[in-house]
Amino acid sequence: MPSVTSCSKERRPCAWFNITLFRKNWSRFWPLWSLYGVIWFLILTVGILNSRSIYDTMPDNYYPTGYVVYAIPMGILLSLGFGVLCAMAVFSYLYSSRPVGLMHALPIRREGLFLTNYLSGLSFFVLPILVVALLTLGAELYAGHGVDLTSLFLWGWCQCMVSLFFYSFAVFCAMFTGHILALPAFYGILNGLVFGLDALFRELARIFLFGFYTSYQLNPWVEWLTPTLCYIDRMGSTGSPNYHFTGLLPVFVYMLAGLVFTGLALLLYRRRHLETAGDVVAVSWLRPIFKYGVAFCSAVVIGTFLWSVFLPQVSHSILWSLLFFLLLTGALGYFIAEMLLCKSFRVFRQGWKGCLCFLILLTLGVSTLEVDPIGFEVRVPQAQQVVEVRLDTPSFAPYDGASSPSVLRREEDIARLVELHQTIIDHQSQLESAERVSSHSYVSQQVGDYMVDVETSGSFYFSFTYLFRDGGTMRRSYRIPVDEELLAEPTSPAAKLDALINAPGLAQQEYLSLYRSGDVLTRVNLSTYTGADQIFSSGADTQLLLDAVLTDLEEGNLGRHYLLENQDRYANCYYNDLTFHFYSQEARSELVEDGHIYQFTITIQTTATHTLEALRELGAEDVLILRSAAP
Repeated sequence: MPSVTSCSKERRPCAWFNITLFRKNWSRFWPLWSLYGVIWFLILTVGILNSRSIYDTMPDNYYPTGYVVYAIPMGILLSLGFGVLCAMAVFSYLYSSRPVGLMHALPIRREGLFLTNYLSGLSFFVLPILVVALLTLGAELYAGHGVDLTSLFLWGWCQCMVSLFFYSFAVFCAMFTGHILALPAFYGILNGLVFGLDALFRELARIFLFGFYTSYQLNPWVEWLTPTLCYIDRMGSTGSPNYHFTGLLPVFVYMLAGLVFTGLALLLYRRRHLETAGDVVAVSWLRPIFKYGVAFCSAVVIGTFLWSVFLPQVSHSILWSLLFFLLLTGALGYFIAEMLLCKSFRVFRQGWKGCLCFLILLTLGVSTLEVDPIGFEVRVPQAQQVVEVRLDTPSFAPYDGASSPSVLRREEDIARLVELHQTIIDHQSQLESAERVSSHSYVSQQVGDYMVDVETSGSFYFSFTYLFRDGGTMRRSYRIPVDEELLAEPTSPAAKLDALINAPGLAQQEYLSLYRSGDVLTRVNLSTYTGADQIFSSGADTQLLLDAVLTDLEEGNLGRHYLLENQDRYANCYYNDLTFHFYSQEARSELVEDGHIYQFTITIQTTATHTLEALRELGAEDVLILRSAAP
């Protein structure tokens, strides 16, 4: 009996391509390629024509180069959506028993079927792009703002390569399933799989590992393995005046990846069983991966969501309540996946053993995170190993130029932070209990002659990164509860943090981080409650104020900061700030390049005796008003 993958006739058509099937796909699925072409026609061609009326309002050289280059990233989402639609169309015969049998009974080898359908789907992108490029060229000639063949060619080439990747990846996904509705689901999930797994790991680690640093910034490898994000993040333009396109590297990389996916899809197609039409997963070795993957994602996503809804104030010390929701939703996801694979609701009798194994493994994984066998939670480095500490904290009062210290380099400051870190570890159980409760409370109290709303308790998010002498790094983040009682207890984390941010010399270092000897002080602004700044521009006046502030900083009379908006903050801080404007004699990377101008702002405090005396000499004492006395 002749094989269904080859032709037994004497005159056999070309084994690798069939022009009749190619033309049939073009005539059958004309809405796809015509809609794709119309969208690009409206974006590019009509956009160039409309540029005639608004050209005078745009920067020089914007048209046509800038318009075409800015249109390149628009094709990312278009290619993402049309890639899976075209793959669903040309390989739709794989998802029904009758069409798949008829198609493979044709006198065409499987390689010929695959390549003909693949190339016809790819042409749904390439040919409309070519037509739109020619029409846009004519629009540029008609608009009369010049013709840029280079940018037009770059647009067409980039769109073809981006479409090649997304379409090839969709075809690769199409080989794994026998159900047409499962294809877009797999395509979407696999496009964001690495990003999703990274987010799931971060969420579990944040819950179970005390001090785990959660950042919104993606690791480079996560971005590269999430093509859509990588395209969006890296493809762009330099802007005026040249409008050069940026982002060619991901275009080349994903083009090669698209060719690899095409080859893998062909290999899978050659081994595909026709009987799998209608199955959610058509490849046998992927069925357990699908089943346990659905169970794991259901456990983490749905389980943590239900836990946060039903037990929003549960303390970290009894986080084992989360395990109940993880196991419940994990089992639910497992049996749903089993039903999809078996196409039956009667899966409990044969699936309970696999579900039990999954729940045991999930329990072991959660237990490992909670027990912390590698000592992640209790690791505190030696101060001698650290060369620098980078802080990432919210601002604290008063909100001036040193309201959030950024870098610690002095040995004594690093030692204080290491001591604070050890104190946090020693108070881990108390901090975990208060970690999920971050409310702030206020009460009306009399400060001097006025009633003000002072903050009595709150929490402070504190994160930092160690830079070690050997080049390594270590990140941690904590939420530290703060109230008057904790601040009065010298061994509490709140008191240690307060001592760190008010360490001798630290405020002076932050305020004067840009100041260099020889910089010219141009003026000083004194803010007032009415909003009209009082400006001192005389050299003698500005120097008098600068010398007074520097003396107070050196003596520790100025620069006190607070973790709470408490009585001391209202009684000690004025509403007024002094802003010093400098002109640097040399260009430095941290300064504004235009004129080398920079400034720093400092809040006036009642303890700043030299600064207050200088303001009295300048006759500015009348505009000073304490925070407690501000209306």
